[in-house]
Amino acid sequence: MVHQMIEDIQRRAEVTPRLTAVRFGDDVVTYGALDESITKYGSVMDRHGLSQEAAFHAGLLHCMPSLTRIEGTSERNRVLGEVVAWLGRDADGGATGGLRAVS
Repeated sequence: MVHQMIEDIQRRAEVTPRLTAVRFGDDVVTYGALDESITKYGSVMDRHGLSQEAAFHAGLLHCMPSLTRIEGTSERNRVLGEVVAWLGRDADGGATGGLRAVS
């Protein structure tokens, strides 16, 4: 699923790079910035034999540092799970197979 989510982020970054991908607290990340961060971390992860999933999480945390300041492991995991669920909501193309924005 992470591979499909990364592809979805890349597609959205090509079409609407300045569209907000996700917001948490004061952190707002666009699809363009998230894609760029994941790509850069992907190179690092490849050199060290790590997965694209690791690149995704590193890129996300780089763009949204407030996620690292969440107190408590269970709360941090809950919030990260919600962020990942939001970003992956259309990873399989969604019901219509197109891009959409939610306001």
